[in-house]
Amino acid sequence: MPEEFSPSGLRRIRRLAFWVRLMCVVGALAVVFLPFVFWAQADWVAQVLRDEWRLPLVQMDLASRLGGLAASLIPAGFIVYVCWHMWALFGCFAEGELLARTPAEHLRRLGLGLTLLAAAQPISQTLVVLAVTLGNPPGERRLWFGLSSTHYLVLLFGLLLLALAQVLLEGSRVAEENREFI
Repeated sequence: MPEEFSPSGLRRIRRLAFWVRLMCVVGALAVVFLPFVFWAQADWVAQVLRDEWRLPLVQMDLASRLGGLAASLIPAGFIVYVCWHMWALFGCFAEGELLARTPAEHLRRLGLGLTLLAAAQPISQTLVVLAVTLGNPPGERRLWFGLSSTHYLVLLFGLLLLALAQVLLEGSRVAEENREFI
């Protein structure tokens, strides 16, 4: 534990780290299990696809729902990856490890995961629409690709974290050099 931290400051960091790490575990579990629950409920899926995605005719057979599930799990994998690195990053913070290579690497991987998530989300949505309309009669099949401001913000936040990770890596290098002089 670094001596330069005040006891109250380190307590606040540890308390924040506890809650963020808990949220990462809960979020990762939800992202892994909820798609299975959702895609198992054909009526729920059909309602969401009609009401929110404006798809009037969708196939709810097992193959279509399994295709939708598989497509949904693509961004879920990136979200779990992001949650893991955020969990590890805040573990470093809880131990008082700030200007060091390990938290910088976790931050870099977190930024990379978010950047990839920004690409995976619209691709996943396209594959979901294909899966649930592929069995429709000709003229009723859909190919849909869309980008939203949410995808853009996830991309920007990922790029921001990549830049901050580079700054943290450079700061850890300078801190290490300074320790060698003493």
